[in-house]
Amino acid sequence: MKKSYSILVILFILGVKAIFAQISDKDWNYLLVREDAVKPSMAAYYEGSLADMKLFLTENKVKHVNYMTQLQDNYRYSHVTPLNSMDDINGGLRAFIKGENKSAEFDLIWGDLNETIESFKYYVVKYEPELSYVPDGKVWLEEAPYRRWNYLHFEPGTEKEAEQILLAWKNLYKNKGVKSGFRVFKGVIGLDQPVILFTTWSKSPLDYQVELQESIDLLEDEGSILWLAMMELVRKAETIEGWYLPQYSFTPAAQKD
Repeated sequence: MKKSYSILVILFILGVKAIFAQISDKDWNYLLVREDAVKPSMAAYYEGSLADMKLFLTENKVKHVNYMTQLQDNYRYSHVTPLNSMDDINGGLRAFIKGENKSAEFDLIWGDLNETIESFKYYVVKYEPELSYVPDGKVWLEEAPYRRWNYLHFEPGTEKEAEQILLAWKNLYKNKGVKSGFRVFKGVIGLDQPVILFTTWSKSPLDYQVELQESIDLLEDEGSILWLAMMELVRKAETIEGWYLPQYSFTPAAQKD
């Protein structure tokens, strides 16, 4: 068996004391992201192990483990857990990992996950609600599972200017009454700095394209000018598509200590 870590290694070894109860933007501060690069030929086995892990967590009523699972178009699976602060790390599956409550079932699931992963990384981002535009107030779950993640790596020293443009972008969306929204996350650790994660969502890829064209029509030249101004500050950009996977996510109701 390989010695590599598997899904949510930071969460499972250290545990994460986080509440995903209402899954609301109001509860977000920092997000801890575990990203597994899965071997394409092993994707089905990986997802099977994710299902087993969710069942294990449910049946054992494991507290303080909450995550949203997402699939990117490059065979990378990300698992996202909210943190109230950078110090909010405690609980979770620590007892199982350290042997206090370890079981043969857990060992089997853990080993299966390890076999399917090529590599992994984890990083922390900070949600920036003042720069984000969420007109309907909804969280991007089952009703809008399609995702686009835009990683915008800015030139060092241009962070404040980039934030000013993003704020103007948000105000323009609001003034024009654009129906589709976006969320902005700032890289904290684990990503090339400085970086902004600009995220959008929709019901499907087709719906996304329709909504994008509607937004472009509403924003007119003002939108183009602002976007070009922001791109002048960007040294590297990457856009990744994907999906929210509720069947593998573990987001139980708030649990008592």
